[in-house]
Amino acid sequence: MAEPTIADVLAELRALRTDVNTLQFDMAAMKDKSASASDNGGHGRRPEGQRDHDPYLQHRKWDFPRFDGSVDPMLFINKCESYFRHHRTLGEERVRMSSYHLDDVAQLWYN
Repeated sequence: MAEPTIADVLAELRALRTDVNTLQFDMAAMKDKSASASDNGGHGRRPEGQRDHDPYLQHRKWDFPRFDGSVDPMLFINKCESYFRHHRTLGEERVRMSSYHLDDVAQLWYN
């Protein structure tokens, strides 16, 4: 087998460069498609608890529910779960946050 000439090596380099450019273009297109899917609530949804910059959360303020033990606790639990999903609260932070918003008899029970 004969050694490749400089012209052969240059041709291979050009072919490789073309392949790299094509791959870069394809990756950029995939990123754009993924970003548009997550913007539209499509398949690109982020997992619960993941925190990154989300402009929607900056404009939407939810007050954390309070619980004093005088009503059905399931109402409080359901409101808390909605709050946690909306704010993507990590699992290990949920009990601590909930306990901070207990009042009166419920706070005494928790302590």
